[in-house]
Amino acid sequence: MAVPRLLLVGVGRFGRQHLQEWQQLAREGRVDLVGLVVAGTDSAAALAALTGLPVHVGLSPALLDGVDAVDIASPAASHEALVALCLPHCHVLVEKPLCDRVANAESLLALADRHGKVLAAGHLYHQHPLSAWLQEQAASFAGTLHTLVITMSNPWEPRVAALDPLAEWVHGFDLLQLCAPGPVAACSAWREADGAVVHVSVAMVSGARAVLRLGWCGHERVRRVELANADVHVTASFDDELLTIRHRNSIAKRWLDAPAKPLRAQLCRFLDVLAGRAAMLPTAAQILGSLALVERARLALQPPVRPAGRARPDRPRVAVLGGGVFGASCAVELGASCEVSLIERHPALLQEASWINQWRHHSGFHYPRSIETIREVQQCKADFESIYEGVIVRDVEAYYAVSAFGDEITPQRYLATCRANDLRFHEVSPPADIVYPDRVSVCIRTDEAVVEFGRLSRQLVASLQSQPHVTMRLGCEAVGGRLLPDGRKALMLACGNAPPQEQVFDFVVNATYANRNRVSNWFGFEQRPLRFDLMEMSVVEIPGARRFMMTIIDGPFTSLTSVGEGDLFMLSHIHQSVLASQVSADGLPPAWPQHSANREGLLRHGLRYMPMLQRARHVQSRVGVRTVEAFTDDFDGRPTVVTPHGFGCWSVLGGKIVTVVSNARYLASEIARQSQRLRG
Repeated sequence: MAVPRLLLVGVGRFGRQHLQEWQQLAREGRVDLVGLVVAGTDSAAALAALTGLPVHVGLSPALLDGVDAVDIASPAASHEALVALCLPHCHVLVEKPLCDRVANAESLLALADRHGKVLAAGHLYHQHPLSAWLQEQAASFAGTLHTLVITMSNPWEPRVAALDPLAEWVHGFDLLQLCAPGPVAACSAWREADGAVVHVSVAMVSGARAVLRLGWCGHERVRRVELANADVHVTASFDDELLTIRHRNSIAKRWLDAPAKPLRAQLCRFLDVLAGRAAMLPTAAQILGSLALVERARLALQPPVRPAGRARPDRPRVAVLGGGVFGASCAVELGASCEVSLIERHPALLQEASWINQWRHHSGFHYPRSIETIREVQQCKADFESIYEGVIVRDVEAYYAVSAFGDEITPQRYLATCRANDLRFHEVSPPADIVYPDRVSVCIRTDEAVVEFGRLSRQLVASLQSQPHVTMRLGCEAVGGRLLPDGRKALMLACGNAPPQEQVFDFVVNATYANRNRVSNWFGFEQRPLRFDLMEMSVVEIPGARRFMMTIIDGPFTSLTSVGEGDLFMLSHIHQSVLASQVSADGLPPAWPQHSANREGLLRHGLRYMPMLQRARHVQSRVGVRTVEAFTDDFDGRPTVVTPHGFGCWSVLGGKIVTVVSNARYLASEIARQSQRLRG
């Protein structure tokens, strides 16, 4: 055909954008726009006067026989019936979605084939140049564990209350297909309480994992795709028309040379297909693939089907891996609403990272170069005290002093940081029995305190034992796991001498710290580069000493901290406490060689500032592994990092003890939001 005669069906919000593009293409001589079709008479006269085009109310076979093609830009619910009506007569371009089910789409494609007609679906992001760049990046991720986070949303407005986010935001599934094509291994989904936002987690057979957030929320539109593995993080911002590629030590940005016009590209592609100059894009397989993903997500939103006679569970089943202070606090918080299994490989709680902590009740003085950590401590402190006030020892003199020999943190800078963050302190003369006055340039007394380890441990155990819906599985280790097709998690648990057994959970909280990547690997989640530090803390006894804490800032850090009972103190040093350190290639804890204790080094460096250590008697060395992000922008910070993986799984890393209650409450609220579907 030389110049196709075309009808535009639907001239609503998006239809008017189609109209503008078709009018421009008509002026260029590429199409003959012969009329518009509307559903009712109310707007017909006004449109005719505005455009000078014939405006028809409804479609008829006679009208369709007089054109070569139609462009359907009507509401999504009308697409399937209109396409079926048009195909026996003319070629069809229809805005997404083609229809709501794969079987119906296959029938429409077969109908087009029988009549020798083109059936094209308008999936804009197949025409966007940023999508092509994103595909190139995704291809380089093949063979690695990687994740996609796809966010597509508009601000909420009343008209969207009746709309289905999955149908309206099929673009998200298109982009998933473009970046990670292939069959789906597992899918889970949940809808926020107002129904306007749907969260979908998808595991591809290829190994890719995706989390999609689709719907209406916030104050601005968002069109963003993030693609990440352990080494590279790629962000495509479609609104900014920008691709950002972050490596561990570099950031590269790539902008489009000219503003993207995906709708015009889509209409031109349709004309080229009609003229035999191009193939349909998206292909029939891609159309069906996107609909299959939508169907899978819609099915995942339904309450689970249970065998006859089996009652629905009243509580979601949660596995908390790791019985440190975070895992135990999380289990306590979740026990009010969930069926919780706290899985700890040791015969008692708090045996690893928690054991080598100074148990300082922080206010933020420890982190003058990390405002993020100071702010987090301030925000979380009240939550911690609401639960654990009884284990906090407050009759402790808490000092910080700036070294007179350091050059990174000056006294002026340290005091300015404390004041700017509203920390509670006052300057004092350096206590001569604790610190050499001429070796520090400023000394402050603060409002910090000590968390007494024994009391906290007893309170945690008592709280867990009093929870009827929490099971402590001590001496039990998770040794494997897998995602089930419906998104539940099966964990292989080895308890005592019994053979490992598989148990299924709705949610998993990984608070193992050092084994963060091992657990993530079971489910195909992304691996994070981690640094493992083999740490030594020296417990010393100083007879007759009052309770105090003293930390030398920029000394580098030397700390002597009362443990809250008797004459015992914990001695540490930012360098001397590190016996070994490694960023392992596989992200897993290394097999440490035989190590020598460094208590003499800890004592020697402590004596540079604290004469009281001359009376110290070594009691024990506590040795364990500290796990932190290997490559971070903030080398001095220790914020708690809670990573959502999708599929109702989270990993927890690092952080201060004072944050455990706030983060446990955050996870409890997230699980409550996501478990509505399970209650049916």
